[in-house]
Amino acid sequence: MNLATLLATPATGPDARIHSRGDRYVVIDDLLPSADFEATADTFARTRLKPVLSTIDPVYDGFAHRGGEEKQRLTHTADDAPRWQRAVKEQIRAHLDLLAAPGAEDRLSLTLSAWGYPAGTRLSWHNDAGAGRIGAYVYFTHPTWSSDWGGGLALIDEESRADATDGNALVHTATHPTLVLPRPNRLVVFRAHTMHAVQRVDATAGDRLRRTWTGFITEDTP
Repeated sequence: MNLATLLATPATGPDARIHSRGDRYVVIDDLLPSADFEATADTFARTRLKPVLSTIDPVYDGFAHRGGEEKQRLTHTADDAPRWQRAVKEQIRAHLDLLAAPGAEDRLSLTLSAWGYPAGTRLSWHNDAGAGRIGAYVYFTHPTWSSDWGGGLALIDEESRADATDGNALVHTATHPTLVLPRPNRLVVFRAHTMHAVQRVDATAGDRLRRTWTGFITEDTP
């Protein structure tokens, strides 16, 4: 990490706080100051998204909307990078123990993709295993959201078993799922091999999208 990064003013807002955490996840509220979050939400609303089929269950999950994918080193941030990107990286570095990667930040990268889930869509249970992934993050950027509109992030706070993708087996897991509601300006960071799903967005959401910046945290191969 260079000296400029070490001396940079934190991008995370002064009111940011840990809402809740488990063995494999952490939920951070009010990641950005209000004005910066409003600018982030506005920029996201103008981001061009294209419909894509789910890679988990293309038949029943429905079409989500996605805007590109970029990969960046965790320890490198461009001078003109959006504040949300800098804040997300700060929080990932602050929770490397949660990802079972203490002291590994120089070997880590993260991807950045914009996702929008319209009414009627969901993402089935999966664990993000493979491809060098050690974790993932979800940052909610819609300006408003109601719990009645669905779209919650469900997590099972245990290492996924070999039969984890079997829906019948998952019903009998010893750990109750945790439901993280899509609160605006909320960041969730969690470890790979953790079963999670996006609840179906309800019809009452109307034309509102469940909007997130989402990506994987990966360990670079030598």
